[in-house]
Amino acid sequence: MVPLAFDTHEAAMRWYQTESGNLVVATRAAAEAGLHSIAWRLAVVLRGIYMHHNAFGDWLVTGTIGVDSAERDGDLGGQAEALEGLGRAYFQSRRLDEAETGHRRALAIRRSLRDRFGEAVSLNTLGLIGLRRRRLDEARAFFEQAAAIFRDLGDRRWEALMRGNLAETLCEVRQPRAAAEILTGVVAVLRELGDRAGEGNALFHLCWARRELGELASARASIEQALSIAEDDQNQVWQAHWLVELGAVQRAAGRPADALVSCQRAAVMQRQLGDRSREAFAQDGAGQAYEDMGRRNDAADFYRAAAVTHRDLNDRWNLARTLHHLGRATGDPATWREALDLITDFDDPRATALRLLLTEALRVR
Repeated sequence: MVPLAFDTHEAAMRWYQTESGNLVVATRAAAEAGLHSIAWRLAVVLRGIYMHHNAFGDWLVTGTIGVDSAERDGDLGGQAEALEGLGRAYFQSRRLDEAETGHRRALAIRRSLRDRFGEAVSLNTLGLIGLRRRRLDEARAFFEQAAAIFRDLGDRRWEALMRGNLAETLCEVRQPRAAAEILTGVVAVLRELGDRAGEGNALFHLCWARRELGELASARASIEQALSIAEDDQNQVWQAHWLVELGAVQRAAGRPADALVSCQRAAVMQRQLGDRSREAFAQDGAGQAYEDMGRRNDAADFYRAAAVTHRDLNDRWNLARTLHHLGRATGDPATWREALDLITDFDDPRATALRLLLTEALRVR
């Protein structure tokens, strides 16, 4: 049998869109027929496309089959790969407890096999989970460990990706200048290597760092380059996520009406993609744009919608941020008190700054 070949990315994507349901059926059929080696490998291969398109339903089904089949096949390396795939599905759908459990299992297996590359991949993903849980010191340590391993292995692409994730952590702890310096180099490496997804994500974070430094023209250039990559690759997952940062730049430049358009576009796209967490980020951005325009009732409606999602997902940090915004729009001190309670356990610089803002708002109130 001659394997399928595609002349262009677009042709491959059209084939996937036509056959996506059959790929799930094939994975399940292989497992049911006892062809476990084929089943878990199918699940692992499919991860590569699911992760860029938020195909959560298909991903969770094939990922679960893959983990079970790898265990039945008795292949430890396969088990680690399958756990990696399912863990990523849990991570991107913000089921962080299940994601962390799976990735820690994968890390233990890879260390037992002395799989240094796999170990570093697992460390990176645990770092990303630390970022989402706002365990920033832990996240930074994981990224530094992973970067050191990839450096030892001579893998420039993965080392650059780790440095990009480290820079995101620096942005979170309010060190934008250090982050921008790292990201400028990361963008150059990933562009040279042709990693468009990595380059776009690094440009997105570079925009964030430059915006916080007040360098709005270069911030705008960075995010527009990222969005061009998303548009050229016809990737709505990237585009929807990066549009919210464009909105933040537009707000910082005193253009809230443009920011509103960007954030509302992002929210609609995220709803279609099924990413509730990022939809809530976009709604919060739209609320801030409305607030800047003096339309506080409209802002409050968007903040309330975002807060519902953050609460459902048990995202305490982002719920606190949105409640701070909601209290500002409504003048209701109860929302500020709840936000203050939510960030009790966070001690990073952004949390400290938010705590001061909330305390002052309640004191004045």
